[in-house]
Amino acid sequence: MADTTYRPAQSGAIIGGIWLIGLGLIFLAQQLLDLPWSRAWPLFLILAGIGLGARQLLGWGRRAGRSPIAGLIGPLILIGLGVVFLVNNTGLWRIELGQLWPLVLVAIGVLLLIGAVLPGSRGSTDSLSLDLEGLTDAEVRLRFGAGELRVAAGSPDKLVEGEFSGGVVTRRPSPNRVDLQPDTDGGAWPWGGERLDWRVGLSPTPLLDLRLEGGASRAELDLRQLRVRRLDLKTGASQTTVWLPEAAGETSVSADAGAAQLNFHVPAGVAARIRSQMVVGSSQIDQARFPSSGSGRYESPDYATATNRVDLEIRGGVGSVSVS
Repeated sequence: MADTTYRPAQSGAIIGGIWLIGLGLIFLAQQLLDLPWSRAWPLFLILAGIGLGARQLLGWGRRAGRSPIAGLIGPLILIGLGVVFLVNNTGLWRIELGQLWPLVLVAIGVLLLIGAVLPGSRGSTDSLSLDLEGLTDAEVRLRFGAGELRVAAGSPDKLVEGEFSGGVVTRRPSPNRVDLQPDTDGGAWPWGGERLDWRVGLSPTPLLDLRLEGGASRAELDLRQLRVRRLDLKTGASQTTVWLPEAAGETSVSADAGAAQLNFHVPAGVAARIRSQMVVGSSQIDQARFPSSGSGRYESPDYATATNRVDLEIRGGVGSVSVS
């Protein structure tokens, strides 16, 4: 299919025509329904949604590389609100506005799901390579949105390296700390910009404190060859798989999850102490390796004397946890 583009003058004429047609239909509907303007005003919300949606479909004012479907979320919200208020004002569906809050929750949930699965644009890909510069300990913080994240051991002389589809912003608050977060130029909503696909390599040389804040994402953290001293996980609607370090000495893990699936793999020869608290969900712990001591607590028999061990604390809302 041939690609159709519009010059600014054409786009302006089309948008203007749509607005005039819409205004005419509003006045016609108001007359046919014999509605006073105090009850017909939701028609203007519907018109605004249709006009903004037309702008997105024509690509007028839309950021290059952004999915036109993603740009329709706002217009659809306006149209939906207009329809709800209109049917309420006309008596077709009598409902107190204070009773609409469950529908608001449903709408937010639907929009979050759309943001999680919407095939957004990959956009640009940023490359990153930060030298280790002789650091013996370092802190890396990853703030991640909707998409896929993979973290593994990289080059020994590179503190952080990788490819970041969707863009990345790098900050160095101190010489031994690196913060990575998405480029939010496309919008802060999950559906507002580009989906992320990050491949991150970390140096296996220094002791690392690693912090991950994720949204609607899928993350795989292969930490087996890394010397991770502390791992902090904060996830939303996500699936996260973690292979814990093989020879990092003592590793402390704190995981806070929303509606999530968390899978932890403890290497052979590494002892673990586990505390798991899920509000709604399940915990599947390999009790052959980590016997239960009651109240969501599990511990390797040799935890106190083990050279390499993991202290794992998991707190969650809705979802599942497995440790093997």
